[in-house]
Amino acid sequence: MVEPEGGIARRFAKPLSFFVAVVLCGALGYWALEKMSFLDALYMAVITVTTVGFGEVRPLDAPGRVFTIILVLFGVGAFTYCATTVANYLIAGEIKGFLTRRKMEQQIRQLDNHFIVCGYGRMGTEVAREFRRQSQPLVVIEQDRAAADRAVQAGHLILHGDAQNDEVLRTAGVQRARGLVAVLDTDAANLMVTLSARTLSEKLFIVSRVNSEASESKLIAAGANRVLFPHGLGGRRIAQMALRPNVVEFLEVVMHDEELELWLEELPVGIESPLDGRAIGSANIRGATGANIVALRQRTGKLTVAPLPETVVQAGDILIALGTRAQLSALRELTR
Repeated sequence: MVEPEGGIARRFAKPLSFFVAVVLCGALGYWALEKMSFLDALYMAVITVTTVGFGEVRPLDAPGRVFTIILVLFGVGAFTYCATTVANYLIAGEIKGFLTRRKMEQQIRQLDNHFIVCGYGRMGTEVAREFRRQSQPLVVIEQDRAAADRAVQAGHLILHGDAQNDEVLRTAGVQRARGLVAVLDTDAANLMVTLSARTLSEKLFIVSRVNSEASESKLIAAGANRVLFPHGLGGRRIAQMALRPNVVEFLEVVMHDEELELWLEELPVGIESPLDGRAIGSANIRGATGANIVALRQRTGKLTVAPLPETVVQAGDILIALGTRAQLSALRELTR
């Protein structure tokens, strides 16, 4: 975790002030009692307080020796106090960091069917926030310490390391994960992450960002299921907002408003589902659940928008439905 602004200064202010005050008092004492120059007096005070054992500047008389005894008693205490505070901070920080990392690694090992977000920059932050809003388990992999600390403060499980490293991906549970999102700074880094993740898991659903359209085909060849070109998507989104503002607003509300009762959801059809092998009309999906089937992604990859009632549903297909949470929950029971 990042130390709060000014936290280190506040933590060390008292012991350092005490130590400096003792040294200055010692220097003034030698200057007044032994008539030393201030530099010699300061030297005597420092070697006395720190007990380094160097020789005296000159032999001390009785008052000087008595003063030295007193200074040693106070100085050793001040020096020990200061050194102990620094040591406790360093040791406690290391132990706390070690225990935090161990706890996170244990939690990550228990995850299954989760998401992995590689990169916690501006886009990675939004991706992780949306997953968290949807109550989806996730792990963030980030190499930059400051960004990793921000992810921890946001409440995410974090692995501090290079997502291009196979061992880091394994530690993140890539072989148990449901999906991976690669949103690193460069196309080369996202390409390496995609290639490594696909090599480790054939079932993983991989979404990757590209900064150049020329890299899109390479990422798909490397194993990405979906590739996002933010500039192109943003440009099309702005154009649609200008052309069809109400449609865009409706879709935005349906997809992101938690308080709205209407939701869009995708539901895979299981092997033992009662919908397997039946037409949408004869299965009476809307009558049984109240949900509307707006699209069908067949297991062959073909997407059919507004499928006809005679369209046959097969196991492995994905229904894209619109309805309330209760309606979608009822439909989910049918697709299992």
